[in-house]
Amino acid sequence: MTATVAPSTEEIADVDVVIVAYRSGAAITQCLAGARAISGVGRVIVVDHGGDDSWALAARAGALVIGNAANPGFGAGQNRGFAHGAAPYVLVLNPDAVPKPDAITAGIRYLDEHSDVAVVQGVVRDATTGAPERSQGRELGVLHLFGRALGARRLLRIAPIRWLATKVALLQDHVERVPLAPVRVDALAATAWLARRDALSRVGGFDEQYFLYGEDLDLCRRLRRAGWELVALPDEWAIHGQGGSAASSFERELTWWAGTLRFASQWWSTPKRVGACMAAVVRAIGLTAQRPRSVRRIWHGTIGAARPAR
Repeated sequence: MTATVAPSTEEIADVDVVIVAYRSGAAITQCLAGARAISGVGRVIVVDHGGDDSWALAARAGALVIGNAANPGFGAGQNRGFAHGAAPYVLVLNPDAVPKPDAITAGIRYLDEHSDVAVVQGVVRDATTGAPERSQGRELGVLHLFGRALGARRLLRIAPIRWLATKVALLQDHVERVPLAPVRVDALAATAWLARRDALSRVGGFDEQYFLYGEDLDLCRRLRRAGWELVALPDEWAIHGQGGSAASSFERELTWWAGTLRFASQWWSTPKRVGACMAAVVRAIGLTAQRPRSVRRIWHGTIGAARPAR
């Protein structure tokens, strides 16, 4: 599907919604229903990257559908959708995330009242477990990469280790995922961002060299460098079903490391890049043990992605 399917004309309102869909048919109907229920919503724009009939479901729901079966990546799709709206705010929404309409409306009010804030996002809960995701906090660092490489997240289920993590500044946001009040943070995971259109325009939107993962870290870094603030809100914000577009958890893991290491190679100092490479080696060894026949893809997708960006 490569054509654009235009809905009836809508008034420009407070917020446009941009959803990039790839193999998202199982989730997108609920996502669109949540988006449509937001007070003051203008255009709901679905950039369809193929894989199934998401485009038809979106068109049936009244969205503006823009097709690109070449699937250039999440950031590229968001930028294209962004260009088709005009509202002062944009909800950057994953197709497997269902926003809470009242929370988004409260977020719009917060941005109205805080002109120095570029992006807000509230508490995002996992659709399966109901637990809050790590959707806000410190920018990813070397310690986080080693934690993922070693599967340390499982250790946080143990009460004494969880308590200890609350005492370590670098790990607190892995445990304390619900802020008590609006808090300024280094990064927000781009699950259901409510962003100021002007701020995104000034920094050039998403870097389209990223395919998936890492692009939100990069954009957060550029927004902060331009003087904008990012804020995590305590409101229940969205329900998220993770990884719906990935063919498997293995493929999702490779994509995560490729995107994240691109960010590290672009922004981190030499010592930190060396640390990132070491973490990537640890993860590549583990993945190779699971999938020895995929050894070339694994090492190219991890170590290869850690090369310094030019």
